[in-house]
Amino acid sequence: NLLLPDGVPPERQWARFYIKIYRAEGLPRMNTSIMANVKKALIGDNKDLVDPYVQVAFAGQKGKTSIQKSSYEPLWNEQIIFTEMFPPLCKRIKIQIRDSDKVNDVAIGTHFIDLRKISNEG
Repeated sequence: NLLLPDGVPPERQWARFYIKIYRAEGLPRMNTSIMANVKKALIGDNKDLVDPYVQVAFAGQKGKTSIQKSSYEPLWNEQIIFTEMFPPLCKRIKIQIRDSDKVNDVAIGTHFIDLRKISNEG
């Protein structure tokens, strides 16, 4: 296969990648949109709590955890499983904590895990 980088064997096996999501701490207040401010002014609703979930992207695939309603310190204890050829051509995993919203989900924080830093040589 001409598209494979040097050093990657042409015959690769399928592998499962397990990403375990445990919890998050100290999430910021997120309800600062215009609609949230209008809602506060009209009906006095002053809930600044987040509805967080974690979205993981790896090798063109996406997975996400359940939504933890109104929590600054959510506890998931969930795992996301990806099936991909080994060794993967993708060199990093994108992990993003997002605030679930009826109109548009907002990213709270993003982190990339470099697979070369957490895996053995070869």
